[in-house]
Amino acid sequence: MLAIAEGFGEAPVAAVLQPDVDPAAWLAAPPEPPEVPPRVAARLRESDLAGQAAQMRARAERAGLTVLVPSDERWPPRLANAPTRPLVLFVRGEVEALQCAPAAAFVGSRTPTPYGTEAATLLAAALARAGTCLWSGLARGIDGIAHTACVDAKVPTVAVLAGGLDAIYPPEHNALANRIVDQGGCLVSELPPGYRARRGHFVRRNRILAMGATAIVVVEASLTSGALHTARFASDCDTDVFAVPGPWTSERSQGCHRLITEGAQLIESTEGLLQSLGLQVELGAAAAHQLAACAEEERLLAVLANGPRPTDLLARETGLDRTTFLKSLFGLEQKGAITRLPGDLWRRTR
Repeated sequence: MLAIAEGFGEAPVAAVLQPDVDPAAWLAAPPEPPEVPPRVAARLRESDLAGQAAQMRARAERAGLTVLVPSDERWPPRLANAPTRPLVLFVRGEVEALQCAPAAAFVGSRTPTPYGTEAATLLAAALARAGTCLWSGLARGIDGIAHTACVDAKVPTVAVLAGGLDAIYPPEHNALANRIVDQGGCLVSELPPGYRARRGHFVRRNRILAMGATAIVVVEASLTSGALHTARFASDCDTDVFAVPGPWTSERSQGCHRLITEGAQLIESTEGLLQSLGLQVELGAAAAHQLAACAEEERLLAVLANGPRPTDLLARETGLDRTTFLKSLFGLEQKGAITRLPGDLWRRTR
């Protein structure tokens, strides 16, 4: 009832979402403005509020969802006393996944570069193999990589969606959502069935990601990325933030670099991240070498973004030693990322 009164809007009503709010007391003696917005005060006084709540629960049950409130013993423990905590969660799948430990939120760009994809794949696989339950947003790009790593490792993963669970977004992740549930994970939303996400709901979703896990891993993010919102919510709920550095010329690395300057821990290797989280190191040095090689290829691609280059000029502008340069050059050629033109010129392919 209190969640319905809050309104599930794009901007959370902080006064209603504080953990010290007593729902029974508020419903018995609703507060007046300015303690709460006028629209919330009016909803708290609606005579059919209990009926609305019953109808919402019934719709959720017909959709096969579990409805949780903070007083439920299955409520995620880190969300119990977090500021602006959600008042209700709708869950599809294994509710127990919400209490799995260790747990880390894994976020980043929806359109990662090859370097970001490689870094996310290595890090997510290492965390999953170490038994970490990854929380992410089921979005394209880095989120999908995180969930897939857990599914492949048969470790539960939690997907927090911005809209109702009756319509998976993005729709191409329907199959992934089903795999998450089949492998013992769950889908979670603060919004009930029938509610579609608007822009502000993604920010609401991000605060839940920051609350739910004990650490946040950010892999590629621009300065306007939602991943930065998630990381900054972490300061309100004692969540450690880790960020992957990238090529300084890449727009998708600027957000991670900003987080590092603000105090986020720099991720130098899969082993280093696992050790920082107190997890067993299962991958050897090969993973670190693979990540470094991808960074070198990304540096070469960044130079070619300015147009075709002859081999000797390309080598000078990348600043790589000859062996590393040639290895990266021909590695990208084999992947089809670059093409050799007449006149000893190299260019990026689309």
